[in-house]
Amino acid sequence: MKYLIFLCFLLLSVNIYSQEEKASIEDFVSEHQGLEENESGEITPINDREINKKIRFFIEERFVNVEFTRNIIWDNYQTFISPYDRYHFHTFIVQVRVQGHDRLKYLEVTYYPRTEKVESGFEWDDETMEFEDKTKVKEVEAINS
Repeated sequence: MKYLIFLCFLLLSVNIYSQEEKASIEDFVSEHQGLEENESGEITPINDREINKKIRFFIEERFVNVEFTRNIIWDNYQTFISPYDRYHFHTFIVQVRVQGHDRLKYLEVTYYPRTEKVESGFEWDDETMEFEDKTKVKEVEAINS
């Protein structure tokens, strides 16, 4: 019984310790100050060479059927703040060439400025021959179960 209690305590401690630190208010302020507005009042798309390199590397590693990345276009910046959680991220649309296809395809990726990590919920679907957002499918399955 002592070992079971110790094991539960150990697992709980490791889980709490391994949780990622939440974004700070200063992180939000810094990201917002980095955004620029043009004469038309539109936000100038972010074109950061280092972020683009991370996105290209992520796509090369994750999507083996992609021959090359052509364009990386900033789409939006989103923030979320609540009493319990805080996060922010940028979304990019990436134009890629897929092996065996003449037409260029589009892939959505997410960049987290706090951790400098890139992720994507999209996966290649052989039936539709497009990248499909699998996170939405999983959300619907969770709601329906």
